[in-house]
Amino acid sequence: MKTLFEISKSGLQSAERSLSVTSNNVINADTPGYSRQRVEKEPVGQHVRGLHSGLGVNITSISRLRNELIDVQLGDKRQEMGFMEEKIKLYEQLETSVASDSGGDLDVRIGSLFDTFSELSNDPQDFSVRNNLVGEARQLSEKMGDMDRSIDRVSDVTRDSVNTTVDKINEILADLASLNKSITVSDAMERPDHASLDVQVQKLEELSELVDIETMTAKNGGLEIRIGGVQVLNQDTHREIVAHNDDVEKQFDLRLENGTSVNASGGKLAAGIDIYENEIPGMKDRLDRIAETLVTEINTLHSSGYGLADDESRDFFDPDFTSASDIRINQEIADNHEHIAASSVAGQAGNGDMAASMAELRNEQLIDGRKVVDYAVNLISEPGSNLAQLRTAADSRESEIRMLEVQQEREAGVNVDEELSKLIQYQNAYQGAARVMSSAQQMYDTLISLVR
Repeated sequence: MKTLFEISKSGLQSAERSLSVTSNNVINADTPGYSRQRVEKEPVGQHVRGLHSGLGVNITSISRLRNELIDVQLGDKRQEMGFMEEKIKLYEQLETSVASDSGGDLDVRIGSLFDTFSELSNDPQDFSVRNNLVGEARQLSEKMGDMDRSIDRVSDVTRDSVNTTVDKINEILADLASLNKSITVSDAMERPDHASLDVQVQKLEELSELVDIETMTAKNGGLEIRIGGVQVLNQDTHREIVAHNDDVEKQFDLRLENGTSVNASGGKLAAGIDIYENEIPGMKDRLDRIAETLVTEINTLHSSGYGLADDESRDFFDPDFTSASDIRINQEIADNHEHIAASSVAGQAGNGDMAASMAELRNEQLIDGRKVVDYAVNLISEPGSNLAQLRTAADSRESEIRMLEVQQEREAGVNVDEELSKLIQYQNAYQGAARVMSSAQQMYDTLISLVR
């Protein structure tokens, strides 16, 4: 009789726990990061006089269904995706800084300057052309200055973005340290904290988008994380990353509070640092080369030519300002357009040979074996070209992530219809166990009445 009571009792407990776990699955079906759970059971029995007799069912554990290998693969893909997305965002800003929809791009301004020199060579005494030439030089200077300032603004935005990313990384590491404490305590009690483990997965997904990480789980369930080979999380202790940036040299130095250098790779952090340290300074250097080349080459010819007012040698651009940020026309030329040296011979007002020579500079390969205009076109189009490649790669990576997420969903996701079907199954099991107990009670009552 006791056996029947034990069997029915274990059945009631098993069905109740199964109903509880399945109900929790249904309720969390649309909860981000939730992993489906399952009650693991085993039959209980005993040997009596050579015979095996069942004693009901025993709940061995509550399993959390998730493929950890897929999580690792997703982490790798997400850090690559985070890297690409951050670069796409910053390249879009750089593209806006160097290119315009109005048709006044740098190559157009340079071309217009050479066109006006050519026009002046045909009629060197035409003051309207001289006025236009000064205007073109000013527009070119303004364009280069605007581009330089716009690129600097993107640099500032990128710097701030890197600092924000570092702060977010530190915040997530602190959260993971707190979760580690809960997870290890629960593991020690042999009661896995599945809710904390699900939150841990979400936090790791967020962290993977920000920076490439190495993870390892200790025997007690605690998570260890390394960035660039440097340990930043161990059990319930995390180490904050401090970002030091040099605005002059355009360099970032990442260190732990104890001074240990951290070499971050992958994710949004690495993308932002690469843009800040390499891409933006590279663009500014190339823009400065254009400015310096124009100032040097045009001044070399102009200073050997002659204007209308006198025979004095003058530079066309101010030689003291040769960068994109400060290139400017010589103030003497701006004040008196007669000083534009269009002639190659003193006293020949109708001679436009020097203006023609300056116009011909457009066809000279002056920068790295390329014409100035072509070099400018390459500079302007570079962000757009990089964007196209990154978007193609990002689309491919997004497809891979979606495929892995679908695979993980098959294992960890909740199929509501399936879970509802299980609810009915466990309800029936509960009712069956209750009937067994009721039958046992009736048998017990009958036995007692016979004894009386």
